[in-house]
Amino acid sequence: MQIFNSWDEAKVSEIKGGAITVGNFDGVHMGHEQVLAETNGHASAADGPTIVVTFEPHPRAVLYPEEAPRRLCHVQERMQYLQAAGVDAVLLLEFTKELATWSAERFSNTLHETFAFKHIHVGYDFAFGHDRQGHVDDLRRLGDTQHFTVTEASAFEMMGAVVSSSRIRSAVEAADFKLAKTLLGRDYSIAGKVLHGEKRGREMNFPTANVDVADLAHPPVGIYAVRANNIDRSKTWNGAAYLGYRPTFNGRTLLLETHLLDDSPDLYDHCLNVSFIKRIREDRKFTGHADLAAQIAKDCDMARQILEDTE
Repeated sequence: MQIFNSWDEAKVSEIKGGAITVGNFDGVHMGHEQVLAETNGHASAADGPTIVVTFEPHPRAVLYPEEAPRRLCHVQERMQYLQAAGVDAVLLLEFTKELATWSAERFSNTLHETFAFKHIHVGYDFAFGHDRQGHVDDLRRLGDTQHFTVTEASAFEMMGAVVSSSRIRSAVEAADFKLAKTLLGRDYSIAGKVLHGEKRGREMNFPTANVDVADLAHPPVGIYAVRANNIDRSKTWNGAAYLGYRPTFNGRTLLLETHLLDDSPDLYDHCLNVSFIKRIREDRKFTGHADLAAQIAKDCDMARQILEDTE
């Protein structure tokens, strides 16, 4: 899959024709998968590539920072999920206040000049251009003059409601991992580079791989049974993870600290993907290292049992 980071990069590429879709695709959930599969079908019919246009950061983070949603995954994971969905090329546009002023017609014209696509397929709630004033009917009118066709995906429903990124965020924040998995089509996970920490877990014989969760949607603080894998998913570990601020040590930064059961690989500066299976308990403060270590041992035993039961 080719990734373009600007209009200019895309314009000089050989990725032309086919079918295109536009959206944020946060989490690349089951609703997105429907849109992508249908776009693949239109691209095949047009004998060309499947192209996705998406944005970073999230438009609301630029236009309404106080209302910006926490993301379901980092942009690197979004690219991996799009590739797995069969996408041939992605235009990853930096969303800016200047881009937000573009009219729907200007955006459509630039898109068509860049890729010369034959078909555009959009989600049921698609809107584009300044103040989201452009809609499917506007695309169809533009398509009549620019010689492309337009289709709109139906809303994708599961368990009685439309699948959406906001619905999945709510499930994650309630630690309802069963629902999140159903809507995502995979376990909810947090991925990131393993950081060098203060190594307190190692001192208690429970070394952890620490990942920053800034700007990501996350469940409540507490202890979780998890499965973790490296970036190419060639190795998977069972684990017990702590999500919190480390009140025993007066911590102030939210961290995800994962203890891998029965293994202690050197993962520093490597990317780790941590999938949440079930919540074990709430976070709490302990009087000292000994009490904390004893509880961690119990948490690991509980995580081991949970993960054995869910294999």
